Amino acid sequence: MVKQHSISTKITFVFIFSILLLLMFFIFLFKYQTEKNLEAMKERQLQSINYIFILYRNNLSPHGINEYFGNFGLKRVTNRNLKESVLSKGVVVFQKHSELGNFSSIRYNDSYYLYIDNLISNVLLESKYKKRANDLLLIGFLVAFVILISMYVSILRSISPLKELSLQIRKFASGDMNIDCKSDKQDEIAQVANEFDRAASKLRDLIHSRQLFLRAIMHELKTPIGKGRIVSEMITDEKSKKRLISIFERLDLLINEFSKIEQIVSKNYSLQIKEYSLREVIDSAVNMLMLDDDKKDLHVKVDIDISKKIEVDFESFTLAIKNLMDNAIKYADDRVVEVFVKENRLYIQNRGKKLPMDIDEYYKPFVSGSNEIRKGLGLGLYIVENIVKLNDMKLDYEYTSGMHKFSVDIFK
Repeated sequence: MVKQHSISTKITFVFIFSILLLLMFFIFLFKYQTEKNLEAMKERQLQSINYIFILYRNNLSPHGINEYFGNFGLKRVTNRNLKESVLSKGVVVFQKHSELGNFSSIRYNDSYYLYIDNLISNVLLESKYKKRANDLLLIGFLVAFVILISMYVSILRSISPLKELSLQIRKFASGDMNIDCKSDKQDEIAQVANEFDRAASKLRDLIHSRQLFLRAIMHELKTPIGKGRIVSEMITDEKSKKRLISIFERLDLLINEFSKIEQIVSKNYSLQIKEYSLREVIDSAVNMLMLDDDKKDLHVKVDIDISKKIEVDFESFTLAIKNLMDNAIKYADDRVVEVFVKENRLYIQNRGKKLPMDIDEYYKPFVSGSNEIRKGLGLGLYIVENIVKLNDMKLDYEYTSGMHKFSVDIFK
């Protein structure tokens, strides 16, 4: 469907309006020229009639009837059938009566005739002024029409690369970095396309370099973590061994989270939407908190029916819930987060002081709390909001009765 405010639509409207104006102008000019020719023909016929009257009053007669009327642009009709058709089917334009006879101007088949009828004889004369004298106007109109259509097609061809450029921009915005919108033309649209191509190329190089840098760092971190995990298995003290293993597992989990966060923020994450048990998602998020087994039930209170189902991308949505619970535990006065479902919304709440800034400020990256509370929000809520949007949901927040309440419309 063509948009009403698109450039091509506006150009089409302009040219349609121009063609209509051109048509109206030539129709007016055609009528004017036709009337002018008719008046000229009438004038010629009247001149010939008046001249005959003068000759008659002076007792003179014109020498050579054909040559006489030829001087007034009139030619005698000798075809009997044509004469009968003109007299029977023609339209009388004007008539004049005198003692010399009746003079009638007749229009028939786009031609004009002068009929002279007296007691002695009758003569039908054809005027050389016809409607076809306006053929030059028709040719002029056709030439102007062809020029307008040619200009219209030429302009549409000139702006046609905008559609391809728009397509490439949409692909680039959706995360497809492998675009090519170079143009070898010399117009302004080609200049814009080439500039965008250069900008996209630079941005593509920056993204690739950032990804390479992050992957190199994560790879380098994975190596000592892996070695530390192996060494921790050799420790004889079970308590120290368990603690070290837990630390290295948490570090490995954080690196995996960083990798997933990088993909989500750079719009390179591919969703796998499926149906899961909501309780399964919450339990997975609790496990990602890496809390000691004896502290899970102390810090996390989950009240969710195991039968409830939800359609989400499991990995990303679990990460979002984990971040919400992690922040809730950090900022709760009693270090407790409550997770429950109410009115088709998933709630994650904790008891604590009111935030010093508006919640929208905390949705920005690298925002932390004031000195009055522990710092560390960082990318937490920024990532959560992006993941929730990615799963086609909405994150809401309210602070009532000393409780911070984050909710997601998971059953919309």
